[in-house]
Formats: sequence, structure tokens, C-alpha cells
Amino acid sequence: MRFRRRSSRLPRVPWPNGIERTEPLKGQLWTRSEKSLKPPDVHWAWRALAGSAAALEIALLAWLWFGPALGLRSVEVYGARHLTAQQVAAAAGVTGGSVVSVDGASAQQRLLSQVWIRAATVQPELPGTVVIKVSEWQPVAAYHAGSSARLFLLSSQAVVLGPTPAGGGLVDVQGPAGKDPKAGDRPLDPELLTAMVNIERSMPTLLGQDIAGFVFDSCGNLTMIAKKGWRVYFGRVLTPEEFASLRDKLSALKAIAGNNMVDYGSSDLLYVNVMNPSEPAVGYRSRQPAPPSPSPEAKPAPSPSSQPNPCR
Repeated sequence: MRFRRRSSRLPRVPWPNGIERTEPLKGQLWTRSEKSLKPPDVHWAWRALAGSAAALEIALLAWLWFGPALGLRSVEVYGARHLTAQQVAAAAGVTGGSVVSVDGASAQQRLLSQVWIRAATVQPELPGTVVIKVSEWQPVAAYHAGSSARLFLLSSQAVVLGPTPAGGGLVDVQGPAGKDPKAGDRPLDPELLTAMVNIERSMPTLLGQDIAGFVFDSCGNLTMIAKKGWRVYFGRVLTPEEFASLRDKLSALKAIAGNNMVDYGSSDLLYVNVMNPSEPAVGYRSRQPAPPSPSPEAKPAPSPSSQPNPCR
């Protein structure tokens, strides 16, 4: 079967090859006019007025910032005891300028970086006052390294607050021998310091005795010293289990006093060993064996190690 192309006497329409046309259709506007795209014309007088207003605002802001109208006239400090008002203001960075230039949040962070400051707020108040309220850490112990005579105050977080000439009735804590700590250092574990403070406060009720202080050596052994001179050996206090055992050891101290095994008021008492709370040991000065007198021919035995381990 053959197909014959249909012929027409009308001329063929010249269809484009693609979907895009090089010329827009006649009678249709496909884009906006250039006149509509131009910004509206503003008179030069209005432009000058706007510029003058902006310059006036800048000048007013500069006058308020650097001028005497809102200048810093006074700094009120509340809650400071160990630090002076001048020291608090200097630490906060509030020393002069305009009150509007004081950034309360930044000043607060600068204050919290000080070892004595526990909490702080900085509030600028018009026309020229800055109110600073601080809360200081309270010292709970007097610390010294080994046999050093220099004392340092410790906060409840075991952070060194600074040197002090005397303990002032605080818990005396002797740490391992070494260099003196600096302000901001933490020579002890906070949990250990909390335990020592609580033990010191409970001894008058528990045993009827006052405590002179504690010794915490480099091996982690804790020793309590009573004002009468006798000592209590608690043993190592480093791990959570050893911290938890302090309660049983204190109970053992109370138990042996109730069973008339020890008289804590006796001047003859030398020590109480509660390293094993189930079998406490008591030592008296009068019962200590006398040291043997060396014979002229006797020679000291050589030490097996030139540097013995004191924690063994």
C-alpha cells in the first residue's frame, strides 16, 4: 500500500526548528520597561537632610560614650571581705570611661577567674554608677607542704586561696613534702578535704577530744593528730572504697572507747590504729619496748636497697 502526501495550494508555515525565538512576538511585552527599573529620583535636599541626621546620631553617641554626661562616677562593691573594693573593681576591669561602655557579662567572667570570688554580678546603672556584688570562698583549712612553716588557706574545693600568717583556728593539714603551692593550685582531693573537715568537727561529740590537725603523706596515708598528742592511723585514702571505709573506722574508734579498751583522755595514749576497723590496735607510751643498747662489736647491717620504698 502506498501513502501519498497530501498537497495544499496554501503556502507552508515556516515553523521554527527550536522552542526559542530570536524575536518576541508582535503585540506582546515580555519584559518591564527600563523606566520602571530605575530607582525613584530623590531630591538633593532630602539626601542632605538624611546625611546630617546620621552625622548627628554619630556625634551624639560619641559624646555619650566619651563625654562627661554618662561618665563613670562611682563603683559600689558589696560582699567583699578578703578583697578590697579597689581590688574587685580592678579585677572586673571597671576603672573609668563611660558607664555605657561597661560590659556586665565580660566583667562577671573576669571576676569569676579570681580565686577568692565564688559568684559575682556586675550591673551598670545610669547616670554613672556600677554596682558589683560578689560572694567569696570561705577558707576551711590551713595547708602546708611537709615540714614547711608557710601556711596557705584552702577553700572547700581544696583550692589554694593565698598565704596566711596563722591558721586562725582552721583545720591544719600537712601535705606531702615538696614546693609550696601557689594561689589557684589544688594540692588535695576535694573529697579528702571534706572528710577531714567533717572528722575534725565531729571528734568533740564522738570522742570528747579536740583535733590538732591531719597528716596526708605521699603514699596516700591519712593520720589524725589529737591536741593531747596521740594519733589515729586511718591508712590509705585514695580510692572510693577507701573513702567509704572511713565511716567504719570512725565507728571503730567510738566502739573501743565504749568497751573501755582505750581512754582518749589519757596522757599515756600514743596511737590508735584503725587501718583494719574490725581489729583496731592501741599503743601506749609506757608499754613501748625500750630500744636495745648497741654493743661495741655490733655493726649495722647494710640496707638491701639504697632507696627503700616508703609506701611499701
